[in-house]
Amino acid sequence: MLTRTVLLLAALTLVACGHERPTQQVHDTVDSFGKAVAGHDYNKLCDKLLASNLIDALEARGVPCELALKTGFDSVKNPKLSIKTVAVNGDKALVSVHSTADNEKPSDDTIALVKEKGKWKVSELAQPQPQPPAQP
Repeated sequence: MLTRTVLLLAALTLVACGHERPTQQVHDTVDSFGKAVAGHDYNKLCDKLLASNLIDALEARGVPCELALKTGFDSVKNPKLSIKTVAVNGDKALVSVHSTADNEKPSDDTIALVKEKGKWKVSELAQPQPQPPAQP
């Protein structure tokens, strides 16, 4: 009986190792996004991390993705992105983040992701989180 239990646990462990949890995949994508922004790796952002809806919106305005990101992020110095929470619902995810950069006000935002062709991609760069009402 003990041998059967050990074999069952070993089989379950192997199955679990082969499948990364969606929340971990989303976390990894947002982490890669933060590192690519910090490293000014606009090719990686456009080719691997941004969803087609963002790229299409940029190109519809006549701006290549890499140029738009360079314009938006090139002056940002020492950006850091901390992941606070990850919520996955099917092929969509929301990630709460805290971002900082030199000479910039820290920000708490929500990044939306969508699964495209089996890969998680950033579909909305940031939505500010609602602030609680000020106390009188």
